[in-house]
Amino acid sequence: MEQRFKYRSIIQEIPEIRKDLSALQAAWNIPNSEFKQILFIVEELFSNIIRYAFQDSGEHQVEVAIRRIDKRIVLEFQDDGIPFDPISYHPDVNSDPADAHSSGMGLSLVKTFADSISYQRENQRNYLEIVKSIKGNSS
Repeated sequence: MEQRFKYRSIIQEIPEIRKDLSALQAAWNIPNSEFKQILFIVEELFSNIIRYAFQDSGEHQVEVAIRRIDKRIVLEFQDDGIPFDPISYHPDVNSDPADAHSSGMGLSLVKTFADSISYQRENQRNYLEIVKSIKGNSS
């Protein structure tokens, strides 16, 4: 099972992302606890992409593919922004999590929730894949 979505590179797409993912949760019988983590991962990565990846004010698209393979959800993100490998990014260990300007805290949580993360840069595009195991019945 796979669904592909294209979102404009604006924060106003977040409600549409939530709607699309909620429909998948129901259709694929994803337990609430895992769904909340998946939703966090998608929103955090989408937000980071639109905030930091594009150096111009033009409209870009962020492509998100979501697949269910047995008891795993595979999230794939594609964008044409500047190269950024979140796997090798490590936030400042001295940053205060309570500080609103503290960077990297959301990405740290993404890494905690994910079972695996892979990144590659190809043809001027970023490709990021996140795998998240889920409990419950396979659909």
